[in-house]
Amino acid sequence: MLNEIVTIYSVIDDLLKAIGHDQDIRCEMSDAEIITTAIIAAMYFSGNHSKACSYMKDHNLIPRMLEKSRFNRRLHHVSMLINDL
Repeated sequence: MLNEIVTIYSVIDDLLKAIGHDQDIRCEMSDAEIITTAIIAAMYFSGNHSKACSYMKDHNLIPRMLEKSRFNRRLHHVSMLINDL
């Protein structure tokens, strides 16, 4: 599972760079990390973002994981970006 998560993150990060996506440097989590966590939630946690966030934080995959409400706001903010990918 860990290898799959790293692979998913790498692909998403590369895609974002390829389309020229600029990110606000003030963000604690990258857009690639937000999208990866949402995909992991869908794949392994029946769409439960809270469980996916906890898993990613507990396994030090994303050390600066956002709180649930901030994560959801960021996820909604990047929803059009997800559609573009």
